[in-house]
Amino acid sequence: MKLSYAVYFACVLWTACFPAHAASNYQFEPGDTVLTNCRQIYTKGTVIARVDDGYTIHFPKKSGPINCPPFRWHAEFVQPFQSVQTYKLQFFGGLKRDLVFRVGETVTLRFEADKRIVKNKNNVDIEAEITDISDNGAIAVKLLSADPESAAMFWKFVGNNYVDLRHAALAVERDKR
Repeated sequence: MKLSYAVYFACVLWTACFPAHAASNYQFEPGDTVLTNCRQIYTKGTVIARVDDGYTIHFPKKSGPINCPPFRWHAEFVQPFQSVQTYKLQFFGGLKRDLVFRVGETVTLRFEADKRIVKNKNNVDIEAEITDISDNGAIAVKLLSADPESAAMFWKFVGNNYVDLRHAALAVERDKR
């Protein structure tokens, strides 16, 4: 009996670690500024129209989603956008110390090296400055690294988009803080 309670409790804790993927409760109107989520890389755009199960989004030039459909987005992948100056990344409901990120700080992103771009390394570290933070915990960054390999990896994976602070590329930065 105690074992079954322990297993049940472990399952509840395990499922609590994963974010829920429910449909968006937001109703956006044409002209609203939103973020579209594509594998924890967000692109800022403007709602053009509401369609059956989502929205048609317009993205500014040179800021398109990476490896995702460019125009029509299902509602669960569209989130409201509001810019903030600081963001506190919380862990375990406040049991661990919060990590605070501010506009203007330098962060390190680490991506697995694409062998077509970088021949001699397994990972590429990229230094970048936070230029904007969304209220959902996504940061826009400006490249600071002068290394050509870092720049190539930055423009391939991030570019002018927003990166979620929980993204695997920012694990190095979270560990430093």
